[in-house]
Formats: sequence, structure tokens, C-alpha cells
Amino acid sequence: MWRLLLIAGLLSTQAYASCEFDGVTFHADYAGGKLDGCERLAPGHFMLTTKPENTPINPSPWYSFAIESDTEQRLTLSIAADGQRPRYLPQVSENGESWQPLPFTLDEHGFQVQLTIGASATRYVSANALFTSQDYIEWATQLSESSAFEQVLLGRSTGDRPIYGLVHEKPDNKEWLLVLGRQHPPELTGAFAMLSFVDALAQQEEVMPAFFNRFNVLVVPVVNPDGVDEGYWRHNLNGVDLNRDWGKFTQQETRVVHEAMQKLISGDERLVFALDFHSTRQDVFYTMPSDYGVMPADFVLNWLDAFKKESVRSFVVRDQPGSSPGRGVFKQFIADTYGVHAVTFEMGDNTPKALLDHVGKVSAHTLMEQMLQTRQQDFIFVSPDK
Repeated sequence: MWRLLLIAGLLSTQAYASCEFDGVTFHADYAGGKLDGCERLAPGHFMLTTKPENTPINPSPWYSFAIESDTEQRLTLSIAADGQRPRYLPQVSENGESWQPLPFTLDEHGFQVQLTIGASATRYVSANALFTSQDYIEWATQLSESSAFEQVLLGRSTGDRPIYGLVHEKPDNKEWLLVLGRQHPPELTGAFAMLSFVDALAQQEEVMPAFFNRFNVLVVPVVNPDGVDEGYWRHNLNGVDLNRDWGKFTQQETRVVHEAMQKLISGDERLVFALDFHSTRQDVFYTMPSDYGVMPADFVLNWLDAFKKESVRSFVVRDQPGSSPGRGVFKQFIADTYGVHAVTFEMGDNTPKALLDHVGKVSAHTLMEQMLQTRQQDFIFVSPDK
């Protein structure tokens, strides 16, 4: 698979730095790679810099680079983020597929790590495990082959990469669940939770057939494939935060998803709930206030309560309600357009992978049960004046 990632990276529009110092080379010529500068601070000590794709920007400094050496040597690396504080803890890999935490300290530049690299060897250092647009395609293909989900090409991104959806629908079903992922490229913990969530949905086909006999599902696993493969901090190729473009639809990616929603959810069909997976400093669920006019008013509170009871005690379910009219946020757009709840499902930047998998599975199971317990008419807002 790594060979495919390298090929994809060579087709990238991003200009990556490649630096060689006395037998050691640093580069990021692969999908998801990010390296903007290199500097030797002392013998065996190098500073590697990542810079944002444009500014202003939410500071989410992604970095990912490969190290190649002609001889075995011990290296000290300072990872700098263009003056921004470090956010994503470093990981290391020998093959670009299996990743381990890399011990670090902080210096005046940012993270400082040390590693030993063998002669003619390669090491990869990254802000998280890589999961590129090609990885999503392979995952979705496997899921569609093992379940009733169908992989559908919804459209293409600004950079002409495919935007796929996973669709599970039956002709008589009238209610839809919508799931989005990867609007912001570096937010891998949210991405891994989403993968677990969708896998759990698919695995429930035989266990909970009543759900799929009532609800259709649309999953858009990666809304911003360009940003993911280019190693961007947050934006798309046009330098726009896609989670500030809902309702405005100035960007190709949000238009593709919106048009797919309009095509699939038509006639007497309706959207009843939506999830948007992200990452931030801690695990938190950004929800709509229960008195905002979304229906059913207590739906999310009941779901999160059930989720809390079934998840491990060490996972804290934090509910943070709020609204942001006019800002182009997906959650707000869904609430204002469809009159139903939407949740920004945020995982902590450095939440462990095992916990991400657990959270994805439990959240899927409890959500399915909560949706089944809710009557169809209860998802419809009725004005008190009527």
C-alpha cells in the first residue's frame, strides 16, 4: 500500500521540501506528507518546519516526513510549526503503515524527538498515522463488498479527486441518517472514530435489521480529499475552511455533498439526524440546544445518556450545546435547514486508538437504538401556533 501512497504523492500539487545533509535526507513526497523546510542546527540535530497552506487559519499544524540515511546514526529532530504551539503528538513508523508513539520533549522550536536510523533505512515521523484518500477508497470498497452499503461516486473535488459516498437505502424507507468525515485534514482521531462507527453500523445489519428496514444512511467519509493528500492544516485547495461554507456553497466539496443530499433525500423523504466527525483538544460533542426548535428536543440528550452508560468509565461524555447562525458550520446548517439535530462529534487530538474504536462502536449501537425508539412523527417540527 505504501507504494501506492508514494505514487499518489508524486501527482500532488503541493511543493514539498526535500533536504539532504551528509548522508541523511528528509522529504515528504507521498500522499499526506508535509514538510516545508529543513535546517541543521548542530551535527546530528535538525529542525523540520511545517507551515500552513494559507492564513489566517485555525492552528492545526500537521507534519509528516520521511527520513533516509546512508549510515546508521542517532538523530535529534526539532519539529517547528511556524510559530504555533505543538498539537499532535509525534508518531514513528518503519513502513508508513504501523505506527508507534515517539517520545518527545519540548524545546524553543516545538517538539524535540530522538531516533536511531539504520544504514539504507527509512523512518517516517508524522503527527498521526496516515490515512489518505486512497485508504478511504480501499476501506469503502471492502465495506461495500461485505455489506449492503454501496460505494457511490458523488462528484469530484477542487483538485479533481473523487468524493465517494457510502449509501444504504431501501425503496420504502423515508428517513435518512447522514454522516460526514474529514472536512479538516489533520483530524485523524475523529476519522478513526468515524471508521469504527460506520463499521459498527454495517455489522448490525443482521443483528438489528429493524434499523435498516426503517432508515436509509448516507456516509461521506472524506469531504476534503485534496487537503488530506496535500497534508494541509485545515483548508481545501482554495484555502477555504469547508466547515464555514455550509449554506454558502462557494466550494466544490460542499456543493457535491449538498447536491447528493438533495438528490437522495427527495419527495416525502427527510433527514432525521446528522453527525460530523472532527478532532479537537478533548473529547466533546458540540450539539444544538434542546430549545432551539430541532426535533425531537431531547433526542441527543437521551442518546448521549445511553452512550455514557454503555461506554467505559474512563471516557467522559462532554455535551457542549450552542448555535452559530450565519457562520457556515455544518451542524448549524442542518438544524436550520431540516429542523433536526446534528452533532459535531469531536475526539481528542491524542485520544488512544483503542478508545477511538470503542467510542465509534458504542456510539453507533446506542444511536441506532435511540433512532428506533423515536417515532417517525417525532422527528418533524410542528410550530406551537399550528
